[in-house]
Amino acid sequence: MPKKNSFDSENSNCLSDYEEDVETNEQTHTNDKEGEEDESKEFQNIDLIKAISQTLETILEGNQYRPKYKDIILKQSNMIFSAKKIPDISIEDYLIRIQKYTNMERNTLITSLIFIDRLCKISNLTLTYYNIHRILFTSVLISIKYNEDTFFDNKYYSEIAGVKTKELKLLEYNFTKMINFRFFVSDEIFEKYKQYLDNFEQ
Repeated sequence: MPKKNSFDSENSNCLSDYEEDVETNEQTHTNDKEGEEDESKEFQNIDLIKAISQTLETILEGNQYRPKYKDIILKQSNMIFSAKKIPDISIEDYLIRIQKYTNMERNTLITSLIFIDRLCKISNLTLTYYNIHRILFTSVLISIKYNEDTFFDNKYYSEIAGVKTKELKLLEYNFTKMINFRFFVSDEIFEKYKQYLDNFEQ
C-alpha cells in the first residue's frame, strides 16, 4: 500500500444559480496512512455518486445539441483535458472506481461538483464526453487535497486515473489555474449544492 503525502447553462454549468463570488483559500495537508483496502469502499456514497453521475450525464447529453458542437470539440481538442477518444468506462463506474481506491468523503464529492461548475463558468469550457473523465478526476483530486486531512501522493492517484504522474500534475495545475485558484466554498454555496443533490437522489 502506498503512503499518503501529503456551468451557467450556456457554458455547461451544472447549477448556475448556486455559484457566487468566492475568496481564494489555499490549504495543503500532509499525512501518512497504512492499511488494507476494503472492497466495500466502492459502495460507499453510492447514492451521491449516482446523483452526480446523472447530473453530469444530463449536461453532456444537452451539450450535444448545442450549435456548432463539433466545432467546440475540435476547438477544445488541444486542451490537456481532452482525450483522443471517448473512454469506455461510464461516469458512474469511473466515480465508483475513484471512491473504492480513495475512500473519499461525501463532502469531497460535493465539492468536486462545485469545482467543475466553477471551471465551466470561469473558463467558458464546455463539458463533452471527450473531457469529462479527466476533468472529473482532477476535480476530485483537488477536492480531496482541499477537504481531507490525509491523501495519497500523485503517483498513486495517477494509477487510479489511468494517466502518467507527470500528466496528472499538468491536469491539476491547469485546473487550478483555470478556476483562478478559487478553492474556497462558502457554507451557503455548499448547502445549496448538497440540497440539490439530495433532492436529485429522491
